[in-house]
Amino acid sequence: MIAEYFRNVRSLARQTWHNRAITWQLARRDLIRQYKGAALGIFWAAAQPLTVVLVFWFAVEIGLRGNRGSTGGFPFILWLIPGMFAWRVINSTITYAGNSIRNYNELVTKIVFPSITIPQFNVIALFFVHIGLMIFTVILFLVLGYKPTIYWLQLPYVIGANFLFCMVVAILLSALTTFSRDFLQLMKTSTQAMFWFSPIIWPLTNVHGLLRTVLRLNPIAYVVESYRWTMIYGHWFWQSAAWTAYFWVLLALMGAVALFIWSRLSRHFSDVL
Repeated sequence: MIAEYFRNVRSLARQTWHNRAITWQLARRDLIRQYKGAALGIFWAAAQPLTVVLVFWFAVEIGLRGNRGSTGGFPFILWLIPGMFAWRVINSTITYAGNSIRNYNELVTKIVFPSITIPQFNVIALFFVHIGLMIFTVILFLVLGYKPTIYWLQLPYVIGANFLFCMVVAILLSALTTFSRDFLQLMKTSTQAMFWFSPIIWPLTNVHGLLRTVLRLNPIAYVVESYRWTMIYGHWFWQSAAWTAYFWVLLALMGAVALFIWSRLSRHFSDVL
């Protein structure tokens, strides 16, 4: 079984590499397709997450006016943006890329096509928008007078960690949801809990002891905090070495599980669809 698993992994890796050009092309087309026919086009890709950020900022800053804990000396809106944008691409991965095989079933059932590239180009399309939003965030910080620090050099690392996490999640979920729509509904429902139990609109420093330890087991918490380490707190990822090691070990295990499930289920996709 182990030998078969590694053969399947090598096969999927070869498919990914040999089809890298078409994957990027399909990612671009997927992004354009989502906003085709809209007068403002790709503008809507940024408008939706920006609107969500403003709604939460108004609710917490103006409506509740509670003790929000440490925001690193930054206005709450600037503290909120990196975490919300990090969450936005994870949430889109779960709800959109996680159902990518069903969304693009014609590529599986009607033509000979390397199905592993489908969740891949979906995630890449999402990260085109995410990188644009992060460029906007950097410009916003500069316009408001917050000068870049050396910690901003960490931004490629945190985006890369988020990208790999989303890619693993997309491959795993897209395989499972092809066989069960109930699983997709479960994941969509679970995203509500993931949002509120992750330090996205509240600082992790607000909780202590065992509860904080439990919350840090959530890989989304690491991803969100790493964005704020970079732009808010001035903290290198290796300064939290144990948490960083936990995240990457967990991601490696998730990746192994995702590839194993994919190798077992993908051969039956066309029959199920």
